[in-house]
Amino acid sequence: MTRWEYKIINVRSEHYRLDPRAADRDLNPLGREGWELVGLTSVNFKTGATDNLAMVFKRPLPD
Repeated sequence: MTRWEYKIINVRSEHYRLDPRAADRDLNPLGREGWELVGLTSVNFKTGATDNLAMVFKRPLPD
């Protein structure tokens, strides 16, 4: 049975969009480390605005 580890990264968007440089700076290194994005959700429930996002990543634990 595959066991998983998880990582959650909170990202603040500017003007309701993500910085396009974030892929090279933050996301591509995670992919090289074996992390896979499995979920993305807004976490700013107070105002209902989508300016804070939570990205959930997973990767298999080594045997």
